[in-house]
Formats: sequence, structure tokens, C-alpha cells
Amino acid sequence: MSKNITKKRISDFTISLQIQHRSVNTITSYTTNIQKLEFFLNGEELSKERMLAYKCWLSKQGFKQRTINAYLAAANQFCDVMGWKEMKVVLDPVEQDVEEETKKQISSSNYKKLVYTALQNDKERLAMMIQVLCHMDLRFCELEKLTVESLEEGAVWTVRKHRDKRIEIPASILDDLHTYVAHEQILSGIIFRTSKGSPVDRSNFRKDIKKLCVLAGVEEELGSIQHVKNVVLDEYPYYKLKKWE
Repeated sequence: MSKNITKKRISDFTISLQIQHRSVNTITSYTTNIQKLEFFLNGEELSKERMLAYKCWLSKQGFKQRTINAYLAAANQFCDVMGWKEMKVVLDPVEQDVEEETKKQISSSNYKKLVYTALQNDKERLAMMIQVLCHMDLRFCELEKLTVESLEEGAVWTVRKHRDKRIEIPASILDDLHTYVAHEQILSGIIFRTSKGSPVDRSNFRKDIKKLCVLAGVEEELGSIQHVKNVVLDEYPYYKLKKWE
């Protein structure tokens, strides 16, 4: 059987990712990255030699190692789904840029400003989302796993690397989450939802954070999900939603 990358195989790959409950952003990214491999092959069949050549080609294109690894991770996942495991290639390690990582962090004072300003401007959902992302080992795409039912268990269950992972909800924010769902009259299902009941969109959240940065007097370039998640704190401050009690 030929090992060409076809539209049918890309479609099967997409369906496989959906079955694995991958996020929409991940599925879109992986599918786009496979199209990069398809472009490189230019109609040729995939083989271990071509995969290694693809790896060298990406490097010669001037991509950073992190980007190269993203392309190769998608290619490896594609090979897994197709049953071509012998074609997978090893990803080279990415050197950590300490200076760059420091730039991605915000201080304790800026974190407090963001949460406090959100509460002062009646943006309780935004305040709670910031606190949850900072307190919990939870990715933005996994926020939809945080449900009213999960509050009763005190933990969120998600899937990472094909394995179930239990993420505890810290006691410091559990009470606030109970108060929040009671005030919003959310009886079941996703906690951070739109008026139509859909999970909060990543792009809308990013826009809200940037606006909040302006109101809080925090540098606007800090207004990204990544920056919100990386907070330099000895302990995370939190704020009780006392005006609802």
C-alpha cells in the first residue's frame, strides 16, 4: 500500500484527533502542519529517509527549534494514526531562553491589580478565570472541563498524552467558584460559559485581558494567556467575592 499523504488520510487524521478530544486549535494546528509535510514531499511517498530529510529541510528554512518540533510532532502523530510508527523521528531538545521566559512572567503586584480591577469593574467571570488559570495546572483549552459537577469532586479530569489526569481544585478558590456558580445560577455543566452556553473563546478572553491591563495600569503586552499563567509569587493571592455573600 502506498504511503502518500492524501486528502482522505488527512481527513482520517483529523477525525482521529477529534476522537482523542483534542482542542479545535490543536486539530487546526496539526492539520496545517501536515500540509507543510505534504508540500515538502511534493507527491512522493513518505518514508523514514524522507522524514529525516524533512527535518533537515525545516532547519534550513530558518525555523526556530520550537517551531521545527511542532511540525515534527504533528508528523509523528500522523504516522502513529496511519500505523507508520517506524517513520517517526526524534525531536531535538529546545534550549530554554531564561531572559525570554522572565519577560513572560508578571509580578505579584500586577497579578493583584488585574484580579482586583476585574472585580471592581464587575468582571467577576474574568477575575475567576485569571485565578483558576494561575492556581490550577489547567490549560485554557481545558477550562471547559471545569464544571459544576467537578466542584463536588474537588478536581477536574482531563486527558493528556492519551492518559487521564486528575487536577485538584485548590481550596483557596473552591469557595469562590461555588459562590460564582450560585450567583450566575449555573446548575450544571461548564462554569466559564457564554450567554449561549458555549465555552469562552480564547481570542475573546485575550481581548478582555488586554482591556483589563489598560484599566489596571499594567503593561498591555502582558495581556496574554501565557503571561497570566506565569506569575511570580511566593503564594497566590485571591479575593473573596464578598459582595455576593
